[in-house]
Amino acid sequence: MDCLNALDRQWHPECFICGYCNKPFGNNSFYLEDGLPYCEKDWNELFTTKCISCGFPIEAGDRWVEALNNNYHSQCFKCSVCQKNLEGQSFYAKGGKPFCKAHAR
Repeated sequence: MDCLNALDRQWHPECFICGYCNKPFGNNSFYLEDGLPYCEKDWNELFTTKCISCGFPIEAGDRWVEALNNNYHSQCFKCSVCQKNLEGQSFYAKGGKPFCKAHAR
């Protein structure tokens, strides 16, 4: 009978499953959070901070901006009209979106 070692225990391969979607990991890697294993897709969805503009995770070492109750990669924090980068600049908010001074009207 096949078995695998993970988290200081032995498992049948079909019993070692993601703590969210309950699918077996097979030969794929897993991520540990609060003692439970998660597949990469679910771990990213549940536990990473995402940029509201591009939807991708903000990873360790990334420059990022917290504004308008959201998080943005530095390069994604732009005027909603002209796409001018607004990091470190004064900006205006309308409808929860950032605008440069020229497009705030």
